[in-house]
Amino acid sequence: MKTFFSIIYLPLGSDFQEKISIGMVMSNGADSLIRFSNPKLSAVKNIISSDKYSILKNYLKNLADETIENNKLGQFNLNLNSSNNWINEEYFSYLNRYSNNLVMFSEPRNVDMNIDINNFKSLFEKFVFYFEDETAQKNLDSIYSQVKRRLYSKIEDNVNLNVTVRSSDFRELITPVDVNFIGKNGIVVAGQTIDFVKRHYNLEHDLTSFVSFSKAVDYSRNDKGKYFLVGEEPSKKEHPKNHRTWKQVIESHLVEYVDLSETEIIQDYIRSKSVTPFFDKISDSE
Repeated sequence: MKTFFSIIYLPLGSDFQEKISIGMVMSNGADSLIRFSNPKLSAVKNIISSDKYSILKNYLKNLADETIENNKLGQFNLNLNSSNNWINEEYFSYLNRYSNNLVMFSEPRNVDMNIDINNFKSLFEKFVFYFEDETAQKNLDSIYSQVKRRLYSKIEDNVNLNVTVRSSDFRELITPVDVNFIGKNGIVVAGQTIDFVKRHYNLEHDLTSFVSFSKAVDYSRNDKGKYFLVGEEPSKKEHPKNHRTWKQVIESHLVEYVDLSETEIIQDYIRSKSVTPFFDKISDSE
C-alpha cells in the first residue's frame, strides 16, 4: 500500500491565510500514526481564547482516539464506512477542502517509505516541530477505542459519556477533570480508561487526576462513590516502572481496577444497580 501523510494546521485568522502546523497523520491504509506537538499547543494557548483552546484540545483527543465504530471523525460528524476505510488519500484530500473553523488538513502527499516511528519522526520534525521523546500515538485499536467499542454502547443510556466535570459540579474539585463516564444511583458512579504503556510521567498524571477527582467527589457529597479504572497489564520487561504502578493500582482500594477483557463487570454493575446519567441529557427533539 502507498504511504501518505497529511499535516494538521490551526488557522489563526478567519480568512485561513495564517496557520500554524500542530500535528501530522501518516498512513498506508492499514496502519496509521497520529501525533500533535505539545510545545506548539502550549504556545497557541496564549494567542487564542480559552474556550477555543479547550475545544481544540478535546477535538484533538477525539481525533487520536476515534475509531470507525462511532461513525464519525472528531467534530466533522461525517458518516464513514466500515473499519478504517476512512483512512485513505481521497478522504484526506476531501478534508483539505473542508473546514470546520477549528483545524485544517494539508493535501495528502505520497512518500516512498514504510510507516514506522523513525520515518514518522523524520517527517514530523521537517513539517511540524521537534519530536518529543515518546512514542507516536497509534490511533488504530488503542485501549481507548477498544473500551468505546466494547462498553460504551452498552451503558450509554445509563451514564454520561466523555464529560468534563468542574467545581460547579463538585465544590471540592480544584481543576476541571475529564472522565469517560459518570452516573448516579444514590452515589456517584464513574470510570476512566488508563493506558499503562504511555510515558510514566503521563501515566502518573492521569492516575493522580482520576484519584483526586474521586476524593473530591466523595468530600463534596459526604459519601463514598464507585470508581472504575479500566486498564491492561503492561509488559514487566518493556515497561518495568509502569508495571510497578499497575500493580499498585490493582492492589489499591481507592478505585476498582477492571481489566480490558472484563468490561462486562462495569456493564453488569451499572444495570444491576439501576445507574442513571449524572447530568440531564438533552433530548433529540429539543
